[in-house]
Amino acid sequence: MSKTIALIFFGAFLQMAHAGLELKQGDRILLYGNSFIGRLQEHGLFEANLQLAHPGKQLEFRSLAWTGDEVGYRLRPERYVNHLKKLLDRWPAQVVLLGFGLNESFAGPAGLSAFRSDVEGYLREMRRRHPGATIVLLSPIATEDLGHPHYPDAGRRNEEIRSYVEAMRELAQLQEVHFVDLFGPSLDAYAEQEQPLTSNGIHLNDSGHELIARHLARELLGSGAYAGVDHGRAELVAKAVRRKAGHVATVVRPVNTVLYFGVRGRAHEYNAEIPRYHELIARSDARIHAMVQDGSVGFDPRPLTLPPLVTNARAELPSPEEMLRSFRVAEGYEVNLFASEQQFPELRNPEQIAFDARGRLWVVTMPSFPGTIPGDVPQDKVIILEDTDRDGRADKSTVFADHLTVPDGLAFHEDGVIVSHQPRLVFMKDSNGDGKADVKEEILRGIDVTDAHHGGMIAMGPMGHVMFCDGVFHRSQLETPHGVTRGVDATTYRLDLRRGTVEREYQTLTPNPWKITWDRWGNLFQMYGDGFVQDSHAVPWTPFGVYHPFRRAITVAYGKGSAACVISSPNFPEEYQQGMASAVLLRKCFVSLSRHEAEGAYYKASKRLDVLSSPSQLFRPVDIAFGFDGAMYVSDFCTRIIGHAQNSMRDPRWDPHTGRILRVTYKKKPVVRDWPRIEEATTAELLALLKHPQDLIRDHARRELRQTAGVVNALDGWLRKEKKDEAILEGLWILHDQGEVRQNLLEKLMGSPDHRIRAAATHLVRFQAAQLKSPLSLLRKMARDPHPRVRTEVMHVVSHLQQGDQAYAALLGQIDVSGDKSLQTILGDSSYGVSSGMGPEIPVLQKPEDSKLSHWLLKEEGKAERFFSFGSKAGSFGTMHTYVRSPAKRKAVLSIRHSYVKVFLNGIPVISSANWWSSDWNVQVELQEGINRVEARYVKGRGARGYAPVYLYDPLGTRVEGLVTPGAEGEILEMAAEHDRDHGVNDSVITISAVPNQLAFFPREFRLPAGRNVRISFRNPDLQIHNLVIVRPGAEEEVGLLADRMAQDPDAFEKAFVPDSENVLWASPLVNGKGQVDKEFTAPDQPGRYPFLCTFPGHWRVMKGVLVVE
Repeated sequence: MSKTIALIFFGAFLQMAHAGLELKQGDRILLYGNSFIGRLQEHGLFEANLQLAHPGKQLEFRSLAWTGDEVGYRLRPERYVNHLKKLLDRWPAQVVLLGFGLNESFAGPAGLSAFRSDVEGYLREMRRRHPGATIVLLSPIATEDLGHPHYPDAGRRNEEIRSYVEAMRELAQLQEVHFVDLFGPSLDAYAEQEQPLTSNGIHLNDSGHELIARHLARELLGSGAYAGVDHGRAELVAKAVRRKAGHVATVVRPVNTVLYFGVRGRAHEYNAEIPRYHELIARSDARIHAMVQDGSVGFDPRPLTLPPLVTNARAELPSPEEMLRSFRVAEGYEVNLFASEQQFPELRNPEQIAFDARGRLWVVTMPSFPGTIPGDVPQDKVIILEDTDRDGRADKSTVFADHLTVPDGLAFHEDGVIVSHQPRLVFMKDSNGDGKADVKEEILRGIDVTDAHHGGMIAMGPMGHVMFCDGVFHRSQLETPHGVTRGVDATTYRLDLRRGTVEREYQTLTPNPWKITWDRWGNLFQMYGDGFVQDSHAVPWTPFGVYHPFRRAITVAYGKGSAACVISSPNFPEEYQQGMASAVLLRKCFVSLSRHEAEGAYYKASKRLDVLSSPSQLFRPVDIAFGFDGAMYVSDFCTRIIGHAQNSMRDPRWDPHTGRILRVTYKKKPVVRDWPRIEEATTAELLALLKHPQDLIRDHARRELRQTAGVVNALDGWLRKEKKDEAILEGLWILHDQGEVRQNLLEKLMGSPDHRIRAAATHLVRFQAAQLKSPLSLLRKMARDPHPRVRTEVMHVVSHLQQGDQAYAALLGQIDVSGDKSLQTILGDSSYGVSSGMGPEIPVLQKPEDSKLSHWLLKEEGKAERFFSFGSKAGSFGTMHTYVRSPAKRKAVLSIRHSYVKVFLNGIPVISSANWWSSDWNVQVELQEGINRVEARYVKGRGARGYAPVYLYDPLGTRVEGLVTPGAEGEILEMAAEHDRDHGVNDSVITISAVPNQLAFFPREFRLPAGRNVRISFRNPDLQIHNLVIVRPGAEEEVGLLADRMAQDPDAFEKAFVPDSENVLWASPLVNGKGQVDKEFTAPDQPGRYPFLCTFPGHWRVMKGVLVVE
């Protein structure tokens, strides 16, 4: 169907008679929402239509959209509200457009009530924030059915979205705000168009944006005004809008937020640079207004610039030759200069490096570091260095991509590369053979830019998954066809390009993840900024907001750095093959080699050799890669200073003109000068290369095979003849990318004599469980493997799979960890359950002082519980609780500024922080009608300070209407007693409930006098089956493990998963969802702390509490 017909088709959905919004001279239109709004502005046509319909009114459009936003869940960097307030003061709005609903709809029917409540509250907030403004609520678009085998069913998704759209329509009518339906028109347009209108079902492509932009413009303008728009001219104006939208997005979410106004905020840098963003926006607006008023004014594609803020003059630094002479090189090795800025001026501050299938070295450069000054032309690039005569020195350089913003990595994919171009991952390729990127397609957006050098480096693993990272201070929200994935602070993510999923791989208190590398058996290792290489398969998945401790599973710890690379080289000594090369770039700067082996649960480094070092602080080795020739290549960022936390962003000592690539070889073995052809190889030749002794060649052979037609049949034929376990593993990795499993071969590898192969096969179960027969049985078998590394993999796999099926968690109790502290640690890290440790955050512009909860009951270790008021003397580590009375069920924001605290509301964890890097929490919660219990547990940690007050206010930033808080000790004790009565705690009945969707009990603690006879009423409002078992002090783990082992017992359900043990004092039967059981109980005669737990398989490690007998 032609575009013209499509536009006529859209007209059928319009109410032709309406006159549209009234827009006055100088009106400002402010847009909020998820990435739909951001993309709409970036496309430019929507604003261009409205500007052309009102050419003399000098309208201003400003977008505050944020990828991944939901009405009730909007992650922002710490202290962002200070910046937001200034933006709102500068941009008072006369019209407000709100685009939400898509991300919320992934909650399905169960989330609809909360969504309605959130929208009602948000509309109140918008009215207060923008008094007198016209508010327009935009529905989400429909999901397009692309026939994708791994995307959610589009029909089911659209039914879910439709219910949210109807809720928005009803609320708009009730609240008397405008409403525009984009769902119905987009759904019908999908059916009529021959070509897709979205890139992934949820994000519009260029054609889709054009249709939606015209539809929305007509709805807002009215038929008459829209009819007068010159659509040919609109396409040109849209280019100017697109540029302006980029400047607006940059000031709304500037790179290096942490230095402008965040935790490390410096007012002088904010005041010097943020106004420059606004100047660029003003100049962009001026061009747009001129274009819509005067048809002769064209679009000037040249970037807008401002007078220089600072000038980094070229410093008198040691030349490359002088630096070479300064290096200390280990005996038997030598170093030469592969490339420098003298030969290639574009080689400036190189960062990540990688070799392509032709042996060319791709280099990400970042001379703008720590970020481009607003008003300067971005100078960051991706360049390709080529050694055409293979003499170990580059003789050709090509700029593949230019004018990038803080690029921090690349990964080869299909016939191009994926570049981390903050805040996006962008696929780029050269389609005409000139070596320059002429195709650029966005893959993902929403990666945070709060700190420019905390984004890490990206990498593609053996199964074709892309790994990328967040560092400390970051708050990412990533939209996918499967929903939103969020991350806070140091987090590593896995992007499955075939399936369109993003998942958090792990979260850790070790700051700033950087280079990711794999060994031959698929073990993933990652370098962290503090200089720690992490054995990442020994770091299980944990729920959102639950972090692994600092330095968990560390194999290398030589000093601060970003570079790590598994050694696979025909030139380097045999003893270091599959070892680890790493680099230190602060203080003592050097490159090291280490052996790397997993004799136990963890990989450990040994036999460190500092192969290259320099006394010069100019040497900054930031990345390492091994080439086809077997040499080790080192990317030297080459600057006098390296840390922008310690130094001003515009310190004149930054050296944006220098950059070197060093090449290290081992003199006792030859370098390779002739390597296999890969890009033009036949399928048979590529399959043979899967057995090549060099990992780099295997990696590129895999990449070529993944995009080879007929590869599944070719692999099957090859695997029928192949006997070597390593080769079979390579084949299974490629088959997985094609959506294929071969269970017979997987089970063969599980029986391999090599524990590394057995561990790799076990790891594959994580990704193939849905396609395998009896995956639980396979894992149960591997849980008995004699090698601890294989059992480590079982725990890693279970930690991920339990998210979808709690039956996997029962396997944790069947793994032998006795006598092995490392395995015991990993088991503990695997046992956090699946419930989020954090509630949904929203930014609130003000925190009312009268919302502070001042009076508490405090229990510190070794001391009796006592009344405590903020301002009085107290320690730093204890648990306190208080009560508030709400006249109705309602939303509120619970806020605290503290790095080491866990906060519970009515037994549900809403804040869980043990993080030196983050402390400002503003979480949306739901108060129940009546008495609510608030508990804060302050824990020990690096730099932990004293107790911090808790605030509870409404989402508008005012005290919750009608909320009653205790003002004295007597009042808090009265509310505590009332709370206990309301929850069935009295002389004769104790009521305990499962917390829905949380794997938790409420209350988590109750008290009884010794010998007291009571009736326990156990209620289960959850959807899962639970029981309640009280055990002797210290017997929690023993009973829990016995229960896990019952998972294999055919009579386990009849026994209610209650072990036959003298340590079990009392047990309920299994209680189905929405069920209840009452049973008599007599408290023990001996005072003490008696654990109670749910022994349904996999639950007991997190679903537990304590009975205190007094």
